[in-house]
Amino acid sequence: MNITVETMQREDWKQVRALYGAGLATGLAAFMTAPPKWASWNAGHLDIGRLVARGADGTILGFAALSPVPDT
Repeated sequence: MNITVETMQREDWKQVRALYGAGLATGLAAFMTAPPKWASWNAGHLDIGRLVARGADGTILGFAALSPVPDT
């Protein structure tokens, strides 16, 4: 299986949101129950460090994104 890691693009959000929702459905991924809309997710993540793992057919198989945290 060929997998490439690429910078996430805005047009990837539909597939990323579906993966996010699948993770949330397990009840183990986060405290929320539904994935956020793009505007909310986008505002909560850094512009750098947004990656997708894409299969040969273009399907997104996974993603990663950096969120800012307070310096305490």
